[in-house]
Amino acid sequence: MAVASIVYKTNLLSKNRNSFGADESYLITYRYFFKTDTAKTFIKTYLPKNNPRQQISGQKSVMPNTVHFSTSADGPNIKGNWICEAQNTYESVSYSFLFKGKGQVFGLPENFKPHPEGMETYLSATENIQVFASPIDTLAKSLREGIDSDKGTIQSLFNYVHAIPSAPIITLTDAVSALERNEASCNGKSRLFVALARNLGYPARIKGGIILTESNKRTSHAWAELFVNGVWVPFDALNGHFAYLPANYLELHEGDAFLIAHSPGIQFDYSYEIRKQESLPLLNEEAKEVEKVTAFSLWGLVRNKSISKKNLFLLLMLPLGGLAVALLRNIVGIRTFGVFLPVLIAFSLLETGFTVGLALFLFLILFVGLISHPFDSMGLLHTPKLVISLTLMVLVMTLGNYFGVSFGITWLSSLTLFPTIILTISAERFSKLIVEDGFQKATGTLLQTLLAVGVCFLLFSIKGLDAILILFPELLLLVITASMLLGRYIGLRWTELLRFQPLLNSKLA
Repeated sequence: MAVASIVYKTNLLSKNRNSFGADESYLITYRYFFKTDTAKTFIKTYLPKNNPRQQISGQKSVMPNTVHFSTSADGPNIKGNWICEAQNTYESVSYSFLFKGKGQVFGLPENFKPHPEGMETYLSATENIQVFASPIDTLAKSLREGIDSDKGTIQSLFNYVHAIPSAPIITLTDAVSALERNEASCNGKSRLFVALARNLGYPARIKGGIILTESNKRTSHAWAELFVNGVWVPFDALNGHFAYLPANYLELHEGDAFLIAHSPGIQFDYSYEIRKQESLPLLNEEAKEVEKVTAFSLWGLVRNKSISKKNLFLLLMLPLGGLAVALLRNIVGIRTFGVFLPVLIAFSLLETGFTVGLALFLFLILFVGLISHPFDSMGLLHTPKLVISLTLMVLVMTLGNYFGVSFGITWLSSLTLFPTIILTISAERFSKLIVEDGFQKATGTLLQTLLAVGVCFLLFSIKGLDAILILFPELLLLVITASMLLGRYIGLRWTELLRFQPLLNSKLA
């Protein structure tokens, strides 16, 4: 039954599979509030469009009868135009759409091919991008001095602009002003980076949009793009993204322009309402066949916000990870801290990062061992002593989290409740093993547990696995079947084959 259901749903999805593979999804709503003038009042803003790294759908404009909405081309961009003929009235309009985006990472070659003809626009100076101004020219030549590759030159320009202190400057900051003030916002840094690149003969342009986070915000964002071997490569000098653009960057326009324009002198206010949406990269949710698939899956629980996708993934991964650990224990022959604890440790490492999480795990283990010694000399019983050790450990982790947030240390501030609890339980288990089996045997079990954790972490890191489990929960029935077969295995484990290899060889001889 499980196989039949999987085949049926796979057949439906194959006809309407979403090949875009979005990493993040957001519902964005522009909200504009204004008082009309004595003449026609207008509001103009850039609207998003599809490109290789973002998909836009569900566009909807909501407005009163007195306001008329239209779209128009503005070079390579699309503009939304709201025009109101009513006079001296308070009005509000909104424009909403669903954004699906994926990150882009570019590998730059050491040297670039010559750019084609027709790139003059991206090499020339403008009012705010003073390509040939003396300070820009001097700086560009000094940053390239001693560098013999195009990639190295761009890295030098980027590092200089990125190192300029960031400042939320409201007024327009041109390239020269950003250089002279030695502080700038995203707009000033982008103009300076473009000016330096164009000065050295690299075609460059400004891109504008919004960094999407779950919030109501009023700030837009700007970054730069360089034309490298036929491809426009992004660079965000404010946030340090070199040849990389994250999935939550909404692109709205090309060129050095303001995102919003309106009738001069009117009372005007605005906000961007951004709401993160749960999505599955496999689904083309506009297709009718998908409704049939999701009716027999767990996606409805996520869509209705009954449970988050991350928590549902953890729940579904417990049996699959448990099966992987059972295979390691029964077939390979390793010892672990139980069956599900390695699975939970691996899942906590997804939040902290594998290297940081593993270092934190080993630190906790050593910490419990070290702070136990003073209490041993006091003759305390094991359980009360363990409570004291774990309490001190939780205090240390809480302080670490506090300092991480206070001083902007990312890996310390990532110590959320879930990984803290899991790693604390693991440390307690190791401490108990030391008492029961001795330090040497407990250490061996710890190392083998870390091996199981690594296997589970690799399993969890498979891209799209969360979507597969949520859409095909029938796979858990196959986990039961595999476990039944594994439960009847009575052969030698791999570690036993190695241990008894001399005996087996002598028997064969």
